[in-house]
Amino acid sequence: MGPHLNQPGGPTRTSRHPAVTGRERELRRLADAVRRLTELTCVHVADADVTTALAEAVEAVNARLAPFVPDPLPPRYLHPDLLSSEERHPHDGSLFDYVIGLYNPLALPVEMEWADGGRVLGRARFTRPYEGPPGCVHGAVIAACFDQVMVLAMMSTGKGGPTVHLSYDFTRPTPLHREIVFEAVVDRVEGRKIFVEGRLLDGDDVCVSAHGMFVDLDREAIERLGHRATPATPTPD
Repeated sequence: MGPHLNQPGGPTRTSRHPAVTGRERELRRLADAVRRLTELTCVHVADADVTTALAEAVEAVNARLAPFVPDPLPPRYLHPDLLSSEERHPHDGSLFDYVIGLYNPLALPVEMEWADGGRVLGRARFTRPYEGPPGCVHGAVIAACFDQVMVLAMMSTGKGGPTVHLSYDFTRPTPLHREIVFEAVVDRVEGRKIFVEGRLLDGDDVCVSAHGMFVDLDREAIERLGHRATPATPTPD
């Protein structure tokens, strides 16, 4: 996979998210640096003295960044009214998502695209922090990715709401360090219930099949989910 959105050498896309606008490339660069740090932390063999120095350097960066965290926190998702354009990209509404968030360093991120036939595709090349069985992607990571890819398939129909049920059939190990593709499409709609089918492909081989059911909620109900009490700002352990 080549450079992704707002990476050096990749396509530039302006965001309408209030916490991202005007610093799209810079924030992506910071998130990518933390991703790389996470990967290196999982595999390095530096001695104790070097590891201590590295930890102190990272702690200093944390201390420098912490004063810039506002209270209250900025919105996590972009308001649907700002996503009404047919030119929108599948990443636009979930910039800090755990699976596809360009600016969430916990996310790989899986690179999403709309495809023909109402399909949604997610391309990924997982690295060592996502390992489960030796050399393979952790099953829980795969499950989380399917959830988000299938939600995007549901949203492509103009509907939206939470996951009710997901099931998986793991038929082959999913390898690290190789490009794999998540695929999802809406199978049928029964009232407020949306049924989505998905596959995880390694080349022509199906590694995982997934089946999901989601429920369509109106916008007010979805927004109420975000009003539950959460800590206003990150707190130290």
